Amino acid sequence: MKEPNDRPIDFRLFREVNSLEETHQAGAEILTPGDTSRTMYILKKGVVAVQIHNVTVEQIAEGGIFGEMGIVDPRPHTARVVALTDVTLCSLNEQQFLKLIGATPTFALRVMRVLARRVRAMNSKLPEMLA
Repeated sequence: MKEPNDRPIDFRLFREVNSLEETHQAGAEILTPGDTSRTMYILKKGVVAVQIHNVTVEQIAEGGIFGEMGIVDPRPHTARVVALTDVTLCSLNEQQFLKLIGATPTFALRVMRVLARRVRAMNSKLPEMLA
């Protein structure tokens, strides 16, 4: 979920912390509910779908992030993330994330804004779910 005032991500930041770049073909499952990982992903190219109980709750495009909860709260994933197109991702483990936010504190703010937007989106759906 990108906002119009989000600045484009400078992917050179991730090379500076030795982030791994990985590719997945369309249809590949990147995160699986119940699995645990301490990795977050930044989408360099392509589109992924975030699904909960086989319902797509969000599509994330280039420059978006996902898996950030695995860094903040390393419990099992509650969502499935599937590549809708061929994708290229930069992955960050906890140590790389800490190094990155030490050098670029505004990246932490970007992650917090994404988390806040996602919580607000879920909160706005609560009334219809409770009705």
